[in-house]
Amino acid sequence: MPKGKGGRKKAPAPAKPPDKSPPDPGRLPRADSSHERMCWRFEHVDHEGPWGFARVSGQGLCDLLRKLRDFERMSVRELFHQSGGLAKSYDVEGLPNRHARERLEHLRLADQTRISRLRMNGPGRLYGFLDANVFHVVFWDPEHRIWPSRKKHT
Repeated sequence: MPKGKGGRKKAPAPAKPPDKSPPDPGRLPRADSSHERMCWRFEHVDHEGPWGFARVSGQGLCDLLRKLRDFERMSVRELFHQSGGLAKSYDVEGLPNRHARERLEHLRLADQTRISRLRMNGPGRLYGFLDANVFHVVFWDPEHRIWPSRKKHT
């Protein structure tokens, strides 16, 4: 330890107390990269149709929100190109389910050219429209009937 006046040892400076101030309310954790990560909009959610959210149970909704939370940690590239099929996009004109096309017409969304889907659980799929890193949620398809797989047992 360095010696002070008169040959005495200087006492170490007291430890700085940890900063207990609240986080900046205008800044969320990891907000600096939120332009890269997935985020969600619910303005176009279908509530009433055959794939409407009015049919989702409370527990089912909690499960969907947990999965969305997990996905929002990913960038579009990670989710749509590096996740092994968790997310895909399709041409709307190729939509094989006639009722889904009619429902898009009813919701005034049939002018969209691409529709995307997220695999949420076994057969469950969330459909919507991807604009940059924003997924506009539209349908919840718990039985994988909007765009069924051509593979057996999926």
